[in-house]
Order: sequence, then structure tokens, then C-alpha cells
Amino acid sequence: MFDSTKDSAMKLAWYFFGYSDFYNYFIATGELLAAFLLVILRTATLGNIIFLPIIANITVLNYCFNIPAKVVCVPLLAMSLLLVLMEYSKLKGIFFVNTATPMQKVDVQSSERKVTVK
Repeated sequence: MFDSTKDSAMKLAWYFFGYSDFYNYFIATGELLAAFLLVILRTATLGNIIFLPIIANITVLNYCFNIPAKVVCVPLLAMSLLLVLMEYSKLKGIFFVNTATPMQKVDVQSSERKVTVK
């Protein structure tokens, strides 16, 4: 019979991670998707938005279960937070104010089939 009270917190965390293959694939897919989006300049902000909750979750788990990977995850969390703060005005416009795309007047001239944007 398995007795988890005799194991260390880190060993218990590894039992938790090893129990569900779906959870492992879910986290790995999220990390890979975020990494792919971070590499492309146009989608880097979206990649960081995906990466931030993942690395925050990993950091909390490392501290709660005393996993010695804090040296890696804390700087990654700090860098991700810094990137979010650097994009604050853009994200504020998208999520809170809804002013990311300004309104434009479009004139359609049907006789010449041209569209002019002012």
C-alpha cells in the first residue's frame, strides 16, 4: 500500500506529476505553444500571455513542494512579468478600454470600384 505521509514533499509532487499523462501533455503543449509564439515578433505578446500563468503555476509548485528548480523558474517568471509590464499600454487598450484599433472612416466609390481609407 502507498503511504504518502512517509515521503518528502518533493517526492509527493513527482507522484502527482507522474499520475496524469494528460496533465503532463497539457502543460508541455502550453509551454511549446508559448515558446513558438514568443519566437515570432508579431505574436510574442500572446506567447507571453500564455506563458505567464504556466510559469507562475510551476513557480508556486516549486516553492510549495520544495523542488530545487527555483533558480530557473523565478528568473523566467520575473522576465515574463517584465514583458507584460512593458506591453501594459497595449494590453490595457485590448482588455480594459477596447481602444486597440481606432475607428476609421471608409468611403466606397461604387463607380470606380475603389475603396479609400481615411
